[in-house]
Amino acid sequence: MGKMVDLSVHTISLALIGRDVRGTGAASGLMQGEIAALFYRYKTNGGFEYVADLLIGPRPADDGDRNTVPFETHPGDSGTLWLLEPDKNDRSGKSPSKGKKPPDYLPLAMQWGRNMLYSAGEARPQSFVLATLLSRVCADLGVDPVRNWNLDQPDTWSAIGHFSIASRAQVALSNRSQKLVSLMNNNAEIISHDDAAILAGNFSGMGTADFVALADVPDFYWKPRIAKQGFDRTYEGPNHFADMDQPDANGDTLLDLCRDPVFLDPRKWANFYDSIVDLESGEPIAEDRRGFLPFRVWQIFDAMVTFVAAGKGPEFVCAAGTLTHYIGDACQPLHISYLHDGDPSRRVEYTITRGARKGQTEMRRFGAGVHSGYEDAMISAFRDKVLAGLMNTRKTEAAEMITTGFEAAQLTVAMMRKTFTTIPPMAIVREFGSFAGKPKERAEHLWTKFGTKTIKNMQSGAHLLAVLWESAWAVGDGDSHVSSTEALTKERAMRICADFNFIPSVTISRIGALLKPPVV
Repeated sequence: MGKMVDLSVHTISLALIGRDVRGTGAASGLMQGEIAALFYRYKTNGGFEYVADLLIGPRPADDGDRNTVPFETHPGDSGTLWLLEPDKNDRSGKSPSKGKKPPDYLPLAMQWGRNMLYSAGEARPQSFVLATLLSRVCADLGVDPVRNWNLDQPDTWSAIGHFSIASRAQVALSNRSQKLVSLMNNNAEIISHDDAAILAGNFSGMGTADFVALADVPDFYWKPRIAKQGFDRTYEGPNHFADMDQPDANGDTLLDLCRDPVFLDPRKWANFYDSIVDLESGEPIAEDRRGFLPFRVWQIFDAMVTFVAAGKGPEFVCAAGTLTHYIGDACQPLHISYLHDGDPSRRVEYTITRGARKGQTEMRRFGAGVHSGYEDAMISAFRDKVLAGLMNTRKTEAAEMITTGFEAAQLTVAMMRKTFTTIPPMAIVREFGSFAGKPKERAEHLWTKFGTKTIKNMQSGAHLLAVLWESAWAVGDGDSHVSSTEALTKERAMRICADFNFIPSVTISRIGALLKPPVV
């Protein structure tokens, strides 16, 4: 399902009449129809006229090129979400070509009633749907449609945070391999963006762009329902996070248990997830919510070594560039915590401040909205300070070099532990949840409390990236095996990332088969 069709007096058009729509009613099941009229007057009473935004009825009888079900709607279908189908003039009826996705079905309207039209002849009565535009419903109620977790929110942490860390990893590279330094510098704008672009922060539309800088490929080229280029990966989501601080029945967390390196095993993590439940719903943790971020780092480190040893410089650059995204996630406290968007164990009364329900109250998590408030609004408001602070990222040292993906995962967990020590997630939730000012004032308040420490955590991420890049290069002997340090073209980088076998995205139950086992 795509984004809601946003219609107003300025954008609505007669071109909607005749467009195909579909919905699934509680009483009628699948309903396939077309828009028969706009602003249909269904009743008059006492001098008042009652109008429905849309009248939806059957498709034409001669429209036989599609298998449509007979159109009927019954009492009980109120509340049906009607979706606008792709324009039939743009569809050939053929299956999409490899790597291409069919267009999205777009949320358009909400059904609330039925109108029966009768014929003077022998034709049977025909039911029609009365519906209100979803954009108007949402505006009146002060709500937004939620299509999936972490979707439909402005992802400025990705734009500012990920690109900032990726660009400053260059600062942390040592001079032990001038060839590696040249390769990464030459590809700096394939991996990230320059400071001017980051400061401008105009990164809208990446989910449909032909080129996405490698640091945000995992979000905007691979993540389902966000990436629209046709190369999204079903199980990309859990690669981005891990709730390292949620305790099991014994009070142990993944962060506690991973103090023993033996526990850094996807099978043990899967067993841990089996032993806990979602703190808000009480339900078992679903497969796509079982985050395993350190193992993704392990997988990509192994891949970087393999690419270097085979002399595949372009593939190494793409793996190194996408790794920046996951390391960026790992150094943010709310990306690795069960408190990622407030405290699920604490419900508070929230007063709605806009829309038709303004002044009404409902129960929400304490600190709900903190994820975007901290990672988006705060980082975006102080991006100049973030970039300046990351210039002080320290360079790598020879003693920090590693040789295996297992060690890369260990370093990632160690950075997560340091991140929590620097800024406990609950501290952010408390400050956010207790602040009563406007959003701009809240961003300034959060920066006053956590700005310097946030930069410190991001410096740790940029430094770890440089350690992993240099280590993989050394293990694969890149100075001998990689011949060219030229920049990739944008087209070449996207071709590599479009291959589903390029560092494939899987779940925790399958990642173990893709990891090189640790040396005993």
